[in-house]
Parts: sequence; C-alpha cells; structure tokens
Amino acid sequence: MHSISSGSSASSEWTVDEFESCWQALVERYSLIDDEWVQSIYNARHQWVPVYLQETFFGELYTTIPLNMFFDGYVNATTSIQSLVKQYEDAVTSWHEMELKADFETTNTMPLLKTPSPMEKQVANLYTRRAFIKFQEELVETLANPATKLEDNGTVATYRVAKFGEEQKAHVVRFNPFEMKANCSCHMFEFSGIICRHALSVFRAKNVLTLPSQYILKRWTRDAKREEYVPELPSNSQDSLTVRYSNLRQEAIKFVEEGAKSIHIYNAALDALQVAAKKVAASKKQRSRGVVLNGGIRETDLDKGSQLTPYQSRAEKEKKIRELSAELDNTNERCEVYRANLLAVLRDMEEQKLKLSVKVQNARLSLKE
Repeated sequence: MHSISSGSSASSEWTVDEFESCWQALVERYSLIDDEWVQSIYNARHQWVPVYLQETFFGELYTTIPLNMFFDGYVNATTSIQSLVKQYEDAVTSWHEMELKADFETTNTMPLLKTPSPMEKQVANLYTRRAFIKFQEELVETLANPATKLEDNGTVATYRVAKFGEEQKAHVVRFNPFEMKANCSCHMFEFSGIICRHALSVFRAKNVLTLPSQYILKRWTRDAKREEYVPELPSNSQDSLTVRYSNLRQEAIKFVEEGAKSIHIYNAALDALQVAAKKVAASKKQRSRGVVLNGGIRETDLDKGSQLTPYQSRAEKEKKIRELSAELDNTNERCEVYRANLLAVLRDMEEQKLKLSVKVQNARLSLKE
C-alpha cells in the first residue's frame, strides 16, 4: 500500500485512474475485496491519497527527513513520563537553535544560483533558503520540460508541458497573460505554495522574467515572521531604506543570538537595546525640530547655499514647504520603522529570558530531587 500512497509532492505523476487501477490490483492480489476495513480505507481515499488532495493547500516544503524526527534522539520506548517533559524541552530547544541557524544562513549568505535567470535571483533575495532550494529545483527542471502551445483564444493560452522522453506524462497549463496567471493540471502551487516547473516553463516561453507577486507567498519569505510590513520609501541615494533596514536586521539577529546564550549576556544585551531605543527616539525628536528652520529653510539647504530668498514667489515658497514637509513625513516614517524593529527585538529577548528562567527553575527542581 505504501507504493500507492507515496509521492513526494502534488506534482506526482499519479493520476486518479492510475490509483484506482493499482488499488484494484492490490485488493485482488491479496483477496481483500470483501475486507470491511480495507473497504473503509478506500471509501476515505479523498482524505489521504495525494492525487485527490492536489487542490488542497498543505503549505508543506517536501524533504527526505521523516516528519516524526522531532523526537528522534530524545524519546524512545523506555522514556518515562517524568523524563518526557524534560526531553520535550530539549527537543524544542534543539529545533529553535536549528531555526536560528537557518535564519542566520538565509540572512547573511546568498545561495548558489544555477541559472542566469532574473527570476532565480529575485526569489533568492525573497525566499528563505529551504523554500528557495525547492523553487530552484523546479526552475532548473524547466530546461527539460519545454512548453508547447495547443491553443490561444486571445485571453487564455493553453500549453502542453512534458519532460523529454516522457511525453505520455504531460501536464496542461492555462496561461492568462493579462492577469499573469498560470494554472497547471499538477496543482503543485495549490498544494504546496511553490510554483511548479510546468508553469515556470510557460513563463519561460512567454519571456516572463520575474515571478508574479501572486506566486510569492509570505510564509516562504525571509520576512514571514515580521508582524508589520515595512514599505519601500522613495530614495535617490544608494543608501536606501531597504539597504539600511537589511543591515540593521542582520546586526540585530547577531545581537539576539549572542544575547540569548546566558542570563548575564542577555541582561547586557537588553540594556544596550534599551539605550539604543532611547537614542533612536531622541534622534527622531531632534530631526523633527531641526529639519525646518527660519520659516521653511532646511539646515542642509543653508549648507548647500540653496536657501529660500526674499525674491522667491509665494508659489515657490509654498512648493518648497511642501517638499520639506514630505521629507519630514518620510523621516518620521523611517524612525517609526526602526523603533518598531527595535521593540520587536526587545520582545524576542524577553521571550528568550522567560524560556531561560523556566529552564533554570527546572534544573533547580531536578537538583533538589
């Protein structure tokens, strides 16, 4: 039965007819046609057979690691109830450490790109490492899965996508160029949230160079844990908001990882973050007071000799004031973003402190016992 239900993704080559044929052969081979339990399993096939669940979203990134590995090395048949809680805490701690390492790797290193595709570079900058590797696998496979146009009614074009030498296992992709949507018969995107090689092959044929936004799920992005969206503010300088935010975020992650190692380091890190938060708030207030001087003249404008003169018209002065007010609003938005990020780091540190306190208390109780 394992051979029937196995299939690492929704893009499995199984079809409903193939499953039904294999199931029938299985029950006939082992004389299970009249077995009530087997019949009940078959009746519930829409709840466990992957081919029937292709259009149901599971949000799962497939891996060769078994799903029950969470307790591997921590719990076995001889584990007592008393030690189960301690082993569970150890397992959770281990997974948290793995997650931190994965986050650090995603933030501070770039994955190896395998194609010159702008889409691959785009997704490498957006997705976590694990999600990107899955996407990259699908993108690379487009080289062996060409798309052939079957029909085009002016709104939707239908393509047949098959791997070289396996034309009998083709998939059908319907592409709407106006909405930039590609629906594939394999339903991999609907099932896992990662776009399939068949749709990507059609994008490649239509010269779609970047992945449309509707195929970028936030759950797979580097910023999935952020509670607030940080908008990209317009800037003509190379040191844009995105660059500054990325640099601050990388430094903050390093700070959190070091600060969580012990109570002593945690307290020192928390004090430093609180001081930083006060400095950001003070800088924001100072900036708000110092941006506009002498009825609308910026301090930076005075330095550059571009100050307002008495000979400027009223319209020019009002335009200058609007520009300065817009810059002030942008500066305030940036300060709010940085302040929110610092507070988020502080909350993370508080959570780490609570977890460490619980562990210390458990350790003390175990010593008393």
